Amino acid sequence: MLRSMFAGVSGMRNHQIRLDAIGNNIANVNTVGYKCSRVTFQDTLSQTIRAATAPQRERGGMNAFQIGLGMSVASVDVLHTQGNLQMTGKTTDLAIEGDGYFILGGGTERFYTRAGMFTLERDGRLVYPSNGLLLMGWMADDEGRIDTNQPLAGITLPIGATIAPSATRNLTVTANLDAAINGSLTYEPSPFTVTDGTAEAQVTVTLIPTGRFNEWQYTLSVTGGTISGIDSGTITIDENGIISGGSDFQVAIDGGGTVDVTFPAGANNAFSVGGTAVSTGNFTPASAVTSTVEIYDSQGNVHLLTTIFRKTGDNEWVWETYTGGGAMVGDGTLRFNTHGQLIAATGGPIDFTPPGAAQITIQPDFSKITQYVGESSIDIDQDGYPMGYLDGFTIDKNGRVVGVFSNGLTKNLAQVAVATFNNPSGLERVGETMFRISSNSGPERVNPAGVGGSGSITPGALEMSNVDLSQEFTDMIVTQRGFQANSRIITTSDEMLQELVMLKR
Repeated sequence: MLRSMFAGVSGMRNHQIRLDAIGNNIANVNTVGYKCSRVTFQDTLSQTIRAATAPQRERGGMNAFQIGLGMSVASVDVLHTQGNLQMTGKTTDLAIEGDGYFILGGGTERFYTRAGMFTLERDGRLVYPSNGLLLMGWMADDEGRIDTNQPLAGITLPIGATIAPSATRNLTVTANLDAAINGSLTYEPSPFTVTDGTAEAQVTVTLIPTGRFNEWQYTLSVTGGTISGIDSGTITIDENGIISGGSDFQVAIDGGGTVDVTFPAGANNAFSVGGTAVSTGNFTPASAVTSTVEIYDSQGNVHLLTTIFRKTGDNEWVWETYTGGGAMVGDGTLRFNTHGQLIAATGGPIDFTPPGAAQITIQPDFSKITQYVGESSIDIDQDGYPMGYLDGFTIDKNGRVVGVFSNGLTKNLAQVAVATFNNPSGLERVGETMFRISSNSGPERVNPAGVGGSGSITPGALEMSNVDLSQEFTDMIVTQRGFQANSRIITTSDEMLQELVMLKR
């Protein structure tokens, strides 16, 4: 009877341990990054009253007679399952989706946690708020390169850091130059009067563009007379505005004589009679296509460069680049094939020396320029930038801390390290939702997030506790009943002992 009483005592004592674990789980239901515990039981040694016997001749074997001596705790397991993520919007809040732990450094000892509610302290270091331990990772060099083979260090943001200015070295032109662009030509007056002194006639010039650059089909018609000679043809205008291709003709005036008309006649492109202009050519060159871009010198000063594109012939253009002061600092030509694709670009580099700064030499890239019919459009990108101050930072899913500077540039500042273990359940709790390595957890494997089995990082979020309240309350009821049942064993055994003592009377 004492044996049954001791079995009941072991049941009560160990169910109390299970209830302690359940109570701790429920207490931490809202603890960030908390991992719940589970208690499992096992029976203890049994007392053998009779050993088992083997079959003999015509008698069968007999099983052993054993009485159990109670139960004990088999294990208290930490369940490292994924908790739900809660978005917070705070940049320094981090959550790991998948396997892995943040590494916290304090002197020579390291701790590990899933609770990523980090904060910035006065020196720009990311720390664990409850104890000031540093979030560990790798710092980037001055060029933003991160070497994950280097030793871990506390992540420190360079508050007040700057990016030095960089002079523009390349211009990339993305554009379409209107293939249909052309000059315009009219004659004033039109029609014009031709007279022999006694009678007169009116000559009308009709111009129709041929589709070629600065070329028109002309047709002559006369009112009050007739034309003898060539009355139609093709004329072109060169880059200096001089017409070529026209032919002289004669006008026989009704009721009068015949008048010789010269076409063209000198630099004014005029029809003339007897050396006197009777109708002048009014030519407007094809409009230029212009784009202005800001560039930077070695000290970060801004300069304006204006590039002008002028059509000079079928599928041929010239480009000229000027500073804000009007000095030409680069020029060249562009040639396109019959499909509007660039086949040759000459000229460059763009070269000038700003006051007090180093010489600027820029190589323009025209490989992204086309010539199709349609409105001309130009976009010029340059690779220089002024000095910039660190304005803020972001953290990506790989744990890279990226600095955002006032000049619009970004640069890697650091990368958060993530540790994984062969047996995470073997980690030892040390309080404050932290763990440390034990002899059964295995050594840490340190990688960036997303590498070597490490989970990805979700910035602006926290991992909540993985406690399942419905499961905990169910386990609490079962544990309570188990405790009550074992208490009944003790009271029943006590009553039986009381009856035994009463036999003496």
